[in-house]
Amino acid sequence: MTLTAHTGLAAHPDLAAHTGLTAAPQQQAPPGQPLTRHWDTVRALVRALHEGTAAAEPAAPQDPAAFTPDGELPPLDGPLRSFLAPAAARVVRLPDYRGTRLHLLDMCHGPGSRSVQSGGALVMVARAVQHVRRTGQDVTLLAPSSGNRATALRDAVLRAQQCGLAGPDQVRVVSLVPACSRHKVADSALARHPQLRRRNPLVVYHGSEPGAVHELAAAYCRERARTLRTGTGTALWYVHDPVDQRAVDALRAFVERDALGAAPAAGRVHAQAVATGSGLLGHRLGSTLVDPEGAAGPASARYLLVQQLHNPDLVLHLLTGSFSREGVPPYKYDRARRVHRQPPESLDPRFPPTTHSPEEILEPTFFTRAPGTAPETSALVRTQGGGGIVVSRYECLARYPSVRAMLRPAGVELPADPARLAEWSLVMALTGVMNAVQRGLLAEPEVVVHSTGSYSADDDDRAPVPDTRARYADSVDELHAVVSRALGPHGWRP
Repeated sequence: MTLTAHTGLAAHPDLAAHTGLTAAPQQQAPPGQPLTRHWDTVRALVRALHEGTAAAEPAAPQDPAAFTPDGELPPLDGPLRSFLAPAAARVVRLPDYRGTRLHLLDMCHGPGSRSVQSGGALVMVARAVQHVRRTGQDVTLLAPSSGNRATALRDAVLRAQQCGLAGPDQVRVVSLVPACSRHKVADSALARHPQLRRRNPLVVYHGSEPGAVHELAAAYCRERARTLRTGTGTALWYVHDPVDQRAVDALRAFVERDALGAAPAAGRVHAQAVATGSGLLGHRLGSTLVDPEGAAGPASARYLLVQQLHNPDLVLHLLTGSFSREGVPPYKYDRARRVHRQPPESLDPRFPPTTHSPEEILEPTFFTRAPGTAPETSALVRTQGGGGIVVSRYECLARYPSVRAMLRPAGVELPADPARLAEWSLVMALTGVMNAVQRGLLAEPEVVVHSTGSYSADDDDRAPVPDTRARYADSVDELHAVVSRALGPHGWRP
C-alpha cells in the first residue's frame, strides 16, 4: 500500500477547513537538523534496538497485547523531510562559571518543537506510518506520559496528517496523563476540532500515584487489546519502550562532535535533569558510533545526573546501589525561616542544604520511581566518571536570576516571574551544574548541559488543553469507553 498526499488532510476537506491546517511546505534540512542529516543511522539504530528488545522479551507473534511495529522506518523523501523538520538541534556557548566552560546542547530548537521528546515522537509516528504502508492496518498509540511526551506525540500525529503521511483514521494517539501534569499537554487542532479530538483523546488519570498511568495502560492492553483488534482491525501500540527515543538521543553525540569536536584531555561532562537517564544513555550509544576508539579513552564523556528530592532514585542507586530513601540525608525544620535544613555537622554536598520540603516535587515531568534503567545508568557513571546531585526549589529560585541572564544570549527566554515557568528541567540542570562546581563535585574544565525543554505558561503555543476537551479514566473500563469511542466513525462499541 502506497500512501500519498491524498491519504492526509487533503482527503478530509472537512477537517482541513475547520482546523485551518494546511499542508506543511517542503523543506530541505540545514545542518542543524540531525534527524534528516543522519536518517540512515537512525533507521539502522531503531532496527537494531527493536530486534534486541524483541529477542530479550519474546512474545507470542499474534498477541495483540504485545503489539509493536517492526523496526522499519520509511526512506527519506520530501514529505518525510517536512515531517521531521521540528527535530532541530544546536550547541550554544554559555558564560563560564567559576572557570568552567559551559555549553548548551539544545535538542528542541526546531519550529514547533516543545521538548526533547519531539524527536522520539516523530520517529514513533514514522514507524506507525511505515506499518500502515506495509500492512494496511491502522495503528493507535496508547501513550502514558507525564505530559511532554503526550504533547510531542499529539503534535507528531497531527503533523503526519499535515504532511500527507497518514490519514486521520490510520494513525491515532490516546494520551494518558496524571492530573498533576495535565497542564503540560499543549492545546492544538487535535483538541479543538471535534472529530480529531474524538479520534485522539487526551485522557486524565486522577489516581494518587502519577506513575500508575503506566500500570493502567499495561492492564488495558492485557485485557482489551484483543477485543479492539477483533472489533476494529486496529493495532494498539502501548508506547513504553525507549527504542525510538534512544535512537534519537544517540544523535546528541553527532551534534556535539560537529559543534565542539573532541573533548579536552581533562574530560567533558554531560549534565541533564533526568528521570530515567535514557537521554544520557542514548548519548553514550552515539559516542560509540561517532568515535569507537575514543569513547573508551581518558577524554571520553562523563555524566552528571540531576534530580529532585521527591524521587532521586537514580542518584540514590548510583550512591548506594538501592532506591531506599535511607540514602537521603536527614533534614530538620527551621521554624523561623520555614524551610528544612541539613544539619551542618553531617552536610552531604550531593543533596540540597536547604529545601521547602524533603520530598518536594519541583518538576512533575519526573514522576518515575525505581526506573529499570538504574543499573545501566549507574554502571555508565561509575565506568565513565561523573556523579549525581539533587536540587531543591529553594536552590533553583536562588539561582534563577543568574540562570535567566545566562540563557538569554542563547535565545532561551525564561519568564521574569519564576511562578510562570511551566518546565523546570533546564533550570534544574544548570542549578545542579553550578552547585556541583561550587561544591567541588565537578573538576572537569568543560560541561555540556543537555536541554530537554523550557517553556512558560505564557508562551503562545503552550496553552494547555482546556478541561472541557479532556476525557477522564481511572480504570480499565473507563479507559475502554474512551478508546472504543475513538476507533470508529461514530464511536465503536464492543
